[in-house]
Amino acid sequence: MTSEVSDDDIAAAADKMSVSTAESTDDGKKDPSTLKGMFAAMHLHSDGTNVMKETIKTFSNPFGSDKKDDIFVATKAEGIAKVKEMIDADRQKRKEDSKKYKRWDFRASPHEHFGMTLEDTYAAFVQWAKKENEESESPSDVEVAFNISKAFRRIESYADWMDDNAEEIVEAPLTADSVKEAWKAWGMKSTIDKNGNFVWWLDFKQLDRDAIKNKVPLKDSFRYMVWYAHFIMFNENAQNNGMLFIEAVAHAGFIECMTLVPMKLGAKLDRLTIGILPIKMKALYVLQSPGWMSIMSKFMSLFISKKMKERIHILEEFSEIENTVGKESVPMPFGELEGTLASDLIEAKHYS
Repeated sequence: MTSEVSDDDIAAAADKMSVSTAESTDDGKKDPSTLKGMFAAMHLHSDGTNVMKETIKTFSNPFGSDKKDDIFVATKAEGIAKVKEMIDADRQKRKEDSKKYKRWDFRASPHEHFGMTLEDTYAAFVQWAKKENEESESPSDVEVAFNISKAFRRIESYADWMDDNAEEIVEAPLTADSVKEAWKAWGMKSTIDKNGNFVWWLDFKQLDRDAIKNKVPLKDSFRYMVWYAHFIMFNENAQNNGMLFIEAVAHAGFIECMTLVPMKLGAKLDRLTIGILPIKMKALYVLQSPGWMSIMSKFMSLFISKKMKERIHILEEFSEIENTVGKESVPMPFGELEGTLASDLIEAKHYS
């Protein structure tokens, strides 16, 4: 599945799924009832960004792909050394005052705040590029295969994204204290499940929507998401075992979900957390799913990879989550669950 989807491809797919346009999108308040109506509402609130196209690009294949002439190595140490060589080689092709040259300075990276080095950053991408058991076999002369070409492509995307957004990130040190108010407002939780996976929890009932929309500056929510992404990126369980994303949507409406933060910003953050973060998405679970989400999911399934489809699960019962992650890994509370963890990973490490 390619991520290069044209506007015509999107329009044609939408035509097959919708026969009429919702009548309630002009004022931006009532929810649309058809896919075309959703597109119209997204356009109204998108600030000129083709949100659907960007979303398809992000979700189409967040796992990356192996290519014919990719370079494989047997160990992570070899991989880190090779990544350094590839970055140096790329720099030598650029003018020193060019953006493509300066991106490799990683001036916006908050690795030092997390007690890490740039080498630790490279290691996260190398680990992400390790071949999984279900993937195609690596070259016969490589016992444990890390696809370093694939890792470099991902690092390149990360370097570009961080450099493009550097001014907001570096205007003040990106620390836990600097994003504390946004952390409170968003109410997201982080735990480790019974299988050692990192679990990212988002419960719409725990969101302080008034604070997110009216009290916490938008740039602070943005900075918080960047900080949170790096917290995950440097977590050993997330690197080695992968991540689950569990979301209780509380049957929230389309407009409410799409405008919690500006759509343009939401698409940009999705790109970082899903399309660039060097952590393998093991599964995405959605509970209390509203009707509009089913329509959108069916549409997105036309463009995303088989591997991604298999990892998206719309659940009816919260008990299924307890069975998946273990009762002892559920935050207190989450959706309809009482939960058992009063303090998640971030609170325990940075705010206790």
